Amino acid sequence: MRLKNRTIYTAAQMLRRWGVSFHETSDLRVQKMQREIRAVGGTIEFAIEQFPDGSWTAESKNIDGIITGGLTTRDMASLIKDAVFTYFGIPPHLCTDALLRAGDEPITSTQRVYV
Repeated sequence: MRLKNRTIYTAAQMLRRWGVSFHETSDLRVQKMQREIRAVGGTIEFAIEQFPDGSWTAESKNIDGIITGGLTTRDMASLIKDAVFTYFGIPPHLCTDALLRAGDEPITSTQRVYV
């Protein structure tokens, strides 16, 4: 299932570069996601824990149920975005970074490091 979703996501991104519009903002699921994010102050905050072996977890501090993790921090941003889209039931062809933040908005994180 993950490979199928990744393939659909990649194909949709390619089609967007060629000028195809999926009208993401008019989809009811996307509108519901954006309303819920606005209701918690406009941002989803994550507590990120990194472990000595390099693995990490990220859990939303203001929306219960959004959690993800990985073995390396290399793909952290994309895994967190994937967790948000999955939580809200957004299909892969509608997933685009523009739905989650403006291009000039900084990304901040809370991180706990155990020594």
